[in-house]
Amino acid sequence: MKTTYDIIIIGAGLGGLESAYILSKAGYSVCVLEKNKHIGGTLQQFSLGDCRFSSGMHYLGSLDEGQVLNELFKYFNILDDLKLKRMDADAFDKFNIGGREIEYPMGWENFEKKMGNYFPNEKNAISAYVNLMKEVADNQDIYNLRFPKDADIRLNPYLQQGIYPTIQSLTKNEDLQNALCALNFVYTGDKESSSVYAHALINNYYINSAWRLVGGSSQVADLLSENIKKFGGEICTQAEVSEFLFKEKELIGVKTKDGREVFAKQFISNMHPAITLEKIAEGKIRKSFRHRLENIPNTISVLGLHVRLKPGKVLYKNYNYHFYKENDVWAINSYSTNKLPSFYYLYFPAGKQTDEFADCVSIYTYMHFAEVKKWEGLPLEKRGTEYEDWKKRNAGDLLNLVAEKFPEIKENTVDWIAATPLTYRDYIGSPGGAMYGTLRDYHDPMSSYIFAKTKIPNLFFTGQNNNLHGMLGVSISALVTCGEIVGLEKLINEVNEQ
Repeated sequence: MKTTYDIIIIGAGLGGLESAYILSKAGYSVCVLEKNKHIGGTLQQFSLGDCRFSSGMHYLGSLDEGQVLNELFKYFNILDDLKLKRMDADAFDKFNIGGREIEYPMGWENFEKKMGNYFPNEKNAISAYVNLMKEVADNQDIYNLRFPKDADIRLNPYLQQGIYPTIQSLTKNEDLQNALCALNFVYTGDKESSSVYAHALINNYYINSAWRLVGGSSQVADLLSENIKKFGGEICTQAEVSEFLFKEKELIGVKTKDGREVFAKQFISNMHPAITLEKIAEGKIRKSFRHRLENIPNTISVLGLHVRLKPGKVLYKNYNYHFYKENDVWAINSYSTNKLPSFYYLYFPAGKQTDEFADCVSIYTYMHFAEVKKWEGLPLEKRGTEYEDWKKRNAGDLLNLVAEKFPEIKENTVDWIAATPLTYRDYIGSPGGAMYGTLRDYHDPMSSYIFAKTKIPNLFFTGQNNNLHGMLGVSISALVTCGEIVGLEKLINEVNEQ
């Protein structure tokens, strides 16, 4: 590692890696500093026997030819080398809502038809919903790889409109309301804060097409890393940034935990904004800016249960399964630490492109950080028997709930790993183990949305906290952030020319 670069990027999550690709390709000398041993953030994987589990990136949307993620992956020069599996076109996501099963197919026309079959007396409401979703998605320039006419996303009218009251205005049928919002888990949909903007973009993303990464998500990080290095960029792991270095009020470098000092002209933080600010001394950034970012609420965390199965016993399912015990898909609002889990999201990792049986399964349920707060100051692997017993009890409760619908999973469990909010805090670097970073509130978009630019002229943010999370949201954030340096219109043109 050199001591001076054009650009230093802090954090080798997806946003950091994509930013490094864009800027190294543009001819800048780039160094990515990552605190962990492995790159990728939520793209990281871990093993249990022969099973390979992804930390957070479970499936992709809009990857068919000509769709937005397909175009972005072409630009990042990874599409041809990814191992992919298209999910069930007729039912890529299945939902059990209070005992009633609903399926989501790919394509808005198919979606409208299937919802009409479920709710034949609600076809006008369903058509109005589909038209609204398409209108919102089609009007977002940057998500359609068009140069945005409006620079301030916070002025977007759909960002200031709540999805819950909007759905209520379309239909009084509560079963249909639930069906239309059944995909809530993939963005922690919250009736009190979630906007039409977020709901529409995320639902459109998956309904366009849905895919799994065969063998797991780390291949995305590995391919990006290879391409960054081809352009002369550097990636340094186990290089945790502990401090930003200033010459008076000018940001000139960073200091790592092991004492190294590295200097650059410009800096991009792929860390959570609050964690970024912890590394900036008082007086170096405006107090009001610091206060706002430090006080933005974060999304809820999860308990993840990753199970290794007996081979050849459990049929592979080429869809995700969302279970809501109550007739209410806003499970995040009814979640209580005093109750056994009443919701889960289940998916089978694609071990190969032609699976008959599943070797592994991952199961998630919502969990507040408060449930693990008593152990937050203890180091990894040293949280004691009380913490391990607590994990076993909660994992057992979750597995028992899953067994009501899929008894074969519990019957054929060999062993398992549980990931708690502490796990996500430690490995992903998200305060409180927040699943999708900062919470965006349609009541106050001016305060809850974060720009790429900061109040330090040569420091920028990228990643899931900027706009939307997930593969698409983070990829768009990398374009917007790097657009501040190389020119966004020029960059979008390059993507479209691939």
